[in-house]
Amino acid sequence: MSDYLDEVFGKDGLFAARFPGYEMRDGQVALSRIVDQAMREERHALGEGPCGTGKGVAYGVPAVYHAHHHKKRVVIATANIALQEQLVTKDLPMLAEVLPWKFSFALLKGRNNYWCSDRAAESEGRGELSGLYDDEQDRQMDAVLAWAKGTATGDMSELSFVPLPQVWSKVSVTSDECKGEECRFRETCFSERAKETAKAADIVVTNYHLLFAHLAVRRETGQDLVLPSFDLLVLDEAHEAAEIARDFFGFSVSEHSVGRLARYAADFGDKKLADRLRREAEAFFSRVASFARSPAYRRRLKTPGFADTTTVVGELRVLASKALARVEDEGLEREKRATARNAYRLATTAAERITEAVQQADPGKVYWIDLDGKGRARLKAKPVDVSAVLRAELFEQTDSVTLVSATLTAAGTFDFVRREVGVPDGALEVVAETPFDFERQALLIVPEGLPDPREPTFVGAVAEVVRRVIELCNGRTLGLFTSYKNLNAVYERVVGNGHRVLRQGELPRAELTRIFKEDISSVLLGTDSFWTGIDVPGEALTGLVIDKLPFPHPEDPVIDAICERDPRAFQNYLVPKAIITLRQGVGRLIRSQKDVGVVVLLDRRIAEKAYGRQFLKSLPPMLTTRRLENISRFLEEAGDARAG
Repeated sequence: MSDYLDEVFGKDGLFAARFPGYEMRDGQVALSRIVDQAMREERHALGEGPCGTGKGVAYGVPAVYHAHHHKKRVVIATANIALQEQLVTKDLPMLAEVLPWKFSFALLKGRNNYWCSDRAAESEGRGELSGLYDDEQDRQMDAVLAWAKGTATGDMSELSFVPLPQVWSKVSVTSDECKGEECRFRETCFSERAKETAKAADIVVTNYHLLFAHLAVRRETGQDLVLPSFDLLVLDEAHEAAEIARDFFGFSVSEHSVGRLARYAADFGDKKLADRLRREAEAFFSRVASFARSPAYRRRLKTPGFADTTTVVGELRVLASKALARVEDEGLEREKRATARNAYRLATTAAERITEAVQQADPGKVYWIDLDGKGRARLKAKPVDVSAVLRAELFEQTDSVTLVSATLTAAGTFDFVRREVGVPDGALEVVAETPFDFERQALLIVPEGLPDPREPTFVGAVAEVVRRVIELCNGRTLGLFTSYKNLNAVYERVVGNGHRVLRQGELPRAELTRIFKEDISSVLLGTDSFWTGIDVPGEALTGLVIDKLPFPHPEDPVIDAICERDPRAFQNYLVPKAIITLRQGVGRLIRSQKDVGVVVLLDRRIAEKAYGRQFLKSLPPMLTTRRLENISRFLEEAGDARAG
């Protein structure tokens, strides 16, 4: 261990002196050591820190040390707001109090997270800040306007609620809509203030989207315009990095997004162009929707020129031309020229994206049509592989990049994440020791006699098993599902059984989680987003039921393209991807050293298929059984006082 790490984490160190009862966690120290080595030697690293490791502090200590002693700026990028808030309100303030090295830190979010005085003034001028909403939207707008009068940061997260998009969009802008230096409110802009604060900070906490925006702008301009320049980078929740990069470097274009551009034409005084643009956007995307419903389309676009883009793209070009003329009109007010500049860029981009998608112009991307619940079409695109761009723009441009997550390995190796994210050879690796005793705290059950998940009787069998688990655990059960079909079938079977049953979609995610924690005997059923980020320590989560191995959906266009390109995609991509997702789901169960619980996995393939061994090898070393009746016995023998 580096001397300073011993001084911080050791039994007679700074943490021990500050916190009574402090016990050094070997896994936390091992992770901190690898981060320190990577930063010190200007190398890249991958570190897996299971739940309870204390990852934020583990990488935070070397980040502070190298920022203070070696004048390195560190950026910490995360995948969700909750972790960003934990870092800036808990972990980093604690380190500032305990560590003897002075440092500063700042949180930087995307522009649309901040109140925009210019957009609010425009919305007020159009009469859009009152009287146009249902009761809930009207109430929210009143609350936002009242908050705006006293906020010092303009950060949406200060609000006690998450405003609806229809409300917040009236008082915020995206980076594409910002007027930049020509804005009349530039001097008091909350987003610009946050950027200036970040420029002066030693450690900057941000999100992946802003990081990738920084890479894209830097590649185009050669300048650090989104984030301040940095030397060291930590990617937390790095198992999500590749997928977020696919989203960022892809695009989506719809009738709504094109139709919104018509307001620029109207602002320019050309109502006829505005009407034509809306009309042609509706006609074009109607043709796209018809093609998506035809036998010629399946999963993704493979037929170049499937729809005529001439008219809609032509009208977008007309708008771009008119906007450019206004940009070059030096007699026009600066703000109007700034608005025209945005209109030119957005209209040009929309025209290019429609053309690209219809022609499937980039062989490195997958293109498809997404239909919403009302049958409206959206053209979408994603790069299939982001490893090359991340290697070139991230790893080759940064002294040290450390990837951290509770789930970075699949079947004991980092190979999958290395390939996905483009980590160069020679990166350091560590899998930190878990602080939990899974053989004592958890039981894994793969019940015998269940149908194969592909059989029609599977859903009914799942519902019956979940009912029994709820009964044996006295409620206190989280059900994680791979489809809404399975979730809803189980809900219909178990609702009204004496326990409160919460279902994803009935309330906001955070509210469902809060109720589940507080109503100890309740049941929560979720899919997708509930596999990650749910933290429910204590007796409220005693039983965890997972319906199937979470293989990526074969209808996903990116998955379809990967499988087409790689004959061994099942082993190279689908299995490791599913393993990491399963590990995330199983990770919801044991959240503290006092927790005890059971994982019930209803997919018999994990016990019967050859690839199932890779899944089992990747899970914590739990006791295993095939019999549900052992739940009660395990909870009792584990000393779970909650079982009574």
